[in-house]
Amino acid sequence: MEILNDKKIMAIQLLVDGELNKTDIAKRCEISRQSLYDWLDNEEFKKELDRRIQQRKGLVEKIIDSKLEGAVDQLFRLADTTENARVKAQVLQYIIDRGLGKPTTKLDVAAEMKPNQSVTKDVLEAEFDEEE
Repeated sequence: MEILNDKKIMAIQLLVDGELNKTDIAKRCEISRQSLYDWLDNEEFKKELDRRIQQRKGLVEKIIDSKLEGAVDQLFRLADTTENARVKAQVLQYIIDRGLGKPTTKLDVAAEMKPNQSVTKDVLEAEFDEEE
């Protein structure tokens, strides 16, 4: 098992932050771009990067969850108080879609009919016999 050095840990943090491109991350860590790409292929590096990304997502989800009730209250208040009919319609449509699910896209189904073909009694009897 490889121990991650300070430069790798810094690169992981910069990747998780998502504010810099890989070239700038390499410069900030004082490594070549190729070294960064080599690290991204390393299993230990990838595991730590993934762990930190998941950790960050969990933190963000907790923050969003803590604000959710207030946001829903404000959404309902906006629907009740806005004078703008378009905004009101959008808010109400959003609330309905969240509650009932968004309607699926309309599908147009067109059946194509084959032209009438004359069928003999023998053909019908043969098909009937196959069914039995």
